[in-house]
Amino acid sequence: MALPSRSPGSPSAKQVVAAFKSAGLKVSNVRDRSVDCGPDGLGLGCSELIATDGVTVYVFPDEVSAGEIAETWSGGSFRRGPVVLNYLEARTPAAERARYEKALTGLR
Repeated sequence: MALPSRSPGSPSAKQVVAAFKSAGLKVSNVRDRSVDCGPDGLGLGCSELIATDGVTVYVFPDEVSAGEIAETWSGGSFRRGPVVLNYLEARTPAAERARYEKALTGLR
């Protein structure tokens, strides 16, 4: 099964996780769960999905899809462009969330 492609110019989930690591953030227990994006998984329509113990990174094919899912996870997520950070499973403290969000926002 082919997943939707991420939009040109958007960072990959691996690039986002690498940025977190470079910023000194926790990225332990990295798991590529992109298979969960498709209909046989969670069916969210994402292009890429990488889970860590600190945060789960979703990359969507477009900003509209990302915005819709971020709204669904209101209060437990952060979106920048087509990338959504989800904290629901990780229970990341608010102070740490700001650091992950800053690292994502700093990506080009």
